[in-house]
Amino acid sequence: MSYSDMVKRIALIFEGILQFVLFSNAYIALCAVMMCQTTARLFKLNLPASSLAFLFAGTLGSYSLHWYLTDSSIDSTNRGRWNQTHKQTLLGLFIGAVLVGLWLLVYLQAYVLDLLPVVLLTFLYSAPKINWRLFSILRRIAVFKSIYLALIWTYVTAALPLLMAIPVQPTSWVLIGTWLINRFLLIYSIALWFDYRDRATDRQSKWLTIASMLTETQIRWFFYGLTLCFGLTIAILYRQWLNVWPVVCLSVPMALLGLTIRRIATQPSDYGYYLYVDGLLMLSGILLEFGPTS
Repeated sequence: MSYSDMVKRIALIFEGILQFVLFSNAYIALCAVMMCQTTARLFKLNLPASSLAFLFAGTLGSYSLHWYLTDSSIDSTNRGRWNQTHKQTLLGLFIGAVLVGLWLLVYLQAYVLDLLPVVLLTFLYSAPKINWRLFSILRRIAVFKSIYLALIWTYVTAALPLLMAIPVQPTSWVLIGTWLINRFLLIYSIALWFDYRDRATDRQSKWLTIASMLTETQIRWFFYGLTLCFGLTIAILYRQWLNVWPVVCLSVPMALLGLTIRRIATQPSDYGYYLYVDGLLMLSGILLEFGPTS
């Protein structure tokens, strides 16, 4: 085997591993866990150890079901081809995640009433893809799908930790509300650019989204409006609660998104979206590990 052949083989192995991590939904599940950890760290919450494992399994199962139900037969992207050839893998991951989640619920019985809404809401996100009349009705309101998804993520990663554990320091409802809005704005801003990438497909399938109904210029101004609102929530959090380092950590993902949207919009890449854009969700949590939160 020549040197060039060996390099190509190593590159193919690395790409295969990367594709599995990204397209099996393990990566996005890790992002959810890190966002939950961000809330726990900033509010000094003592979460049950099994809750993060449940969150990982729940996210993995939800996304695996979603992509299993997605028809990728005419999708020529890296993800589309991977999904089409790994349908059984996605189904197996979904079943495995459900079984693990049910087992973890035994240790989280005290929080069942907080967790069950998550299960229902995440199922409803993928339900329109099921070819049953009852579920197909949901396609008529698909314009709100990214807002709905962002609300689910906000509940799971920002609200649920506060429901499961009492903050060490007294916390006002105004502060909690600002935190939830801040998280929603970041999550939805990221989801917006996935909608922008898929706008042509959404228009053809009649699953209209906000991004598919706006022009490119309007989408950018809409994003800048979201960014401004995000900045206002950061200012409130800094004035009432956070120190400089946490504020920097929370601001960096939105700043990077704003600085790179032109390249994201003009050079759509599966790796760019699923590795970089999705990765912005957990960047604050990673950065927080390198400095004080108070």
